[in-house]
Order: sequence, then C-alpha cells, then structure tokens
Amino acid sequence: MSNNESQMQDLHNISAGKHVRGSSAYSVFNPATLEIVGHAPLSTASDLDEAVTSATMALKGQWSRDEALRREALAACADILDRHVDELARLLSLEQGKPVVSAAGELRIASRICRHYAARTTRSEIIRDTNADRVTVLRAPVGVVGLIVPWNFPITILFMKLGPAMWCGNTVIIKPAPTTPLTTLRLAELFSAALPTGVLNTITGEGDIGEALVAHPEVAKISFTGSTATGRRVMQSAASTLKRLTLELGGNDAAIVLEDADPDLVAPRLFASAFTNAGQLCAAVKRLYVHRRIYPQLVENLQRLARETKVGIGTAATTKMGPVNNRMQFDRIRGLVDEARAAGAKVCDDGEALPDLPGYFLRPAIVTGLAADARLVVEEQFGPILPVLPFTETEDAIAQANASEFGLGGSVWSNDPQRAIDVAAGLEAGSLYVNSHAIPPDPEIPFGGIKASGFGYELGDWGIDEFGIRRVMRVEHPAEAKS
Repeated sequence: MSNNESQMQDLHNISAGKHVRGSSAYSVFNPATLEIVGHAPLSTASDLDEAVTSATMALKGQWSRDEALRREALAACADILDRHVDELARLLSLEQGKPVVSAAGELRIASRICRHYAARTTRSEIIRDTNADRVTVLRAPVGVVGLIVPWNFPITILFMKLGPAMWCGNTVIIKPAPTTPLTTLRLAELFSAALPTGVLNTITGEGDIGEALVAHPEVAKISFTGSTATGRRVMQSAASTLKRLTLELGGNDAAIVLEDADPDLVAPRLFASAFTNAGQLCAAVKRLYVHRRIYPQLVENLQRLARETKVGIGTAATTKMGPVNNRMQFDRIRGLVDEARAAGAKVCDDGEALPDLPGYFLRPAIVTGLAADARLVVEEQFGPILPVLPFTETEDAIAQANASEFGLGGSVWSNDPQRAIDVAAGLEAGSLYVNSHAIPPDPEIPFGGIKASGFGYELGDWGIDEFGIRRVMRVEHPAEAKS
C-alpha cells in the first residue's frame, strides 16, 4: 500500500476471513482538505448476519478454549502494528485529521495493549477452601461481542476494547465511525493473517448498521464509546435481548487549580490536556477552575500557548494541531463560541493565521468572563475551546465541578499533594487525577465513568471482567475427608 496521499484507499470489510466489498460504498474525506481519501463499504443487514455467523462459528473452535493460542495471536498483532506503524499513521492522519506523530502514538498504544494481554496469564480464583468444600471461579468468554468505536481516537479506543475482548476468548464484530473506517479496515486486513478465521470481523456504514448490530439477537455484548444521547439509544435497543453493555459516553471534565500551584509549571500540562487532538477527547480538560490568586497569570500563560500553536494539515511536519474531524462538530463549536462572545465573554483565539485550506480548522481558544451556567461551561464542547473560571473558596470550586450530568474524569493541581488528594476525593468522576489529567491509556489501569458518562470499565482487571463471565464451582469433599 502506498503512502502517497494521492493514493485512494478503497478498502473492504473482513468477514469469515474474506474481503467483503458490499453492494455499495461511500466516500471518506480528509477533514483538512475535504478531498476524498478512500471508500468503505455500506454494510447491509445481510452483511451483518454473515459477520455474526462467522464470529459464532469461530467461537465454537479452539479460540475460546486455548489461552496460549490467544496470547500468541495478540503478540502477533502487536508485531504487525509495529511493522506497519508508518503506513497506518499516515492513513489515520488523512481520515481523522490529527498530526501524523499523534496518529503514530495511537498505533503504539495499540501495540502496547496487545503486548500487555499477550503476556497475561489466567489467575486462579479461590473463594473458599476448607475441609468441607472448595469453591472456585471458572471464567468463560461472553460470546460474540460488538465493538462500536468513535472517530476521535479510532485505534486507541478500539484496542482498549479489542485487547481484553480477545484475551477473554470472545470473537468480535467491529463497527468503526463512518468518518474514520479506513485504518480499522486496513488493520483487519493485516490481522487476518494472525487470527483464526472469524475471530475478527468488521462492518461499516452509518448509524443504521450500528443499530442493527446492537439489536442482533446473536450478539451477546456491546462495548460502545460515543455520545451520551447515542448511549441511551444503545441501552434501549439492547434491553430486548438482555445484552451486556459497557458504555463510555460523554464527559465534561473539570480541573481545579489551587492557589499554591505554579502557573508556569501547570499551564503547559493543562493546555496539553485540554487541546490534545484539537480537544476531541472525552477525558480532556473541558472546564478549568482557577483560584483568583493565580488566575490572571495562568490565563495569560494559556493564551500564549494558544497563540503559539501551529494549526495545519495533519501530514505536515510542523503541525501541532489538526482540524476538527467533521462539519457537524465544526459548526457546533463555532456556535458555542459565537454565543459566548454575544454574552460578553472574552475569546482569545488569535495567533498565526489558519492554513489556506477548505477544511474544518479552528484555532485553540481560551474563553474567560463566562457565567457558570453558560452553555460552553455546562455542555461538552468536544473541540479546541477551554472556558477558564475563577474561584475563591475551594468548596465552591468542587460544587461547580460536580454541577454536571457527566462524571468521567476530574483533576486537582497543587504543590501540596495531600491537600490535592483530599480535594480530588470530593469530585464526582470515575477517574481522578492529581497534577495530571487524562494520561494516555495504560493497560494496567481501569478507565470508566459514572453518572451520564456511562458505566463499565476498559483496561485493567476491571476491563477483563467486562468481557468475561464468572461461574462458581463448589466441590463438596467426600464425607470421610471432612473428619
């Protein structure tokens, strides 16, 4: 496959180990240039049925019973990722918009997750062992699982699901986002040489095929990452078949900066946490509460960093931030900024002019002078905008941070770690941080949210629990052994 940007990527789904072209296809666009970079199939209900049949047959084979086989396959997948990182990173940059270096980071995280699970062995679980009986835990895969992945981190989020799903012995059907299917399809093609037939299958298209996947009676579990509104629909649709669910939904993460923090030290880390991937990260800092004592200096530092950020096409070596991925998100973000300006807020989004390209480019914006109930504060913006609000009393900052329907992540920044720990413990979020926020996914650390940010976990031991079934086996010892 050529790395030439002009090379069109016409890719196919994988089902039963074979390429599935589909009866029709749709175009995938580069969000920086709005040029077509490839085509993907529009999967039909029949295509989905064939993928489910393929996955069901594979589940009955050696895959679900042989841990050594699965670990070997995961290691082979990591090797494939490492060998093809340059090719895949460029393809991901073209369809998603992010800088190539960031896209390569996604591939390396995916490889790390695969190697983590390739090295993991089953741990025996004994509930009780007495003279009377022995009670142990047996694990089994859930079955055929559907993995529905968003467009912001298509590969990282896929492997947060795929690694533990395969380790547990499940077979999978992957549904990538309509705007970013190409890298996933290419990976599925590459992985077909390392995985038994039917273990990994893909379907592509719009929301209708995703809805069909959720409703399919032979799919035992759905792991979905996306908006809270769509998550609610997934939950409703899954109810009729009593599917197991993991839902990683929206977030409006708050960061609280206490008065003893050093504005020069924390500003670059806060900026990176807020503007990684042009702010298109569910666990990005989306609301920043800063003590009035250091508020002016921290705002000034953040504004300087925003002005210095090079925005451009993802395949350019100098680009630090790419475009927003799609028109709907682009229009929504601009609407929020316009509304904030109209209400009297100050929006600092100046700096070097945007590239002379037709894509969805926005400069990073630091917004001050907002009311606590402004839409830009209350809603998840999911873009390169950061509202910064001052506070005087720490309890007020905690209350404002918790005044949200979301509960994905939250952080506290301070030179006094114990004080920060005490404050962070009061935040209503599934992932809490002190002097950091939204670190790259670590396969050893569970990740998940509460409230309207969803339920269930990915990665870590808790993530494995999401893709396995625990069964209790009680063995009563013979009567003569009890004496």
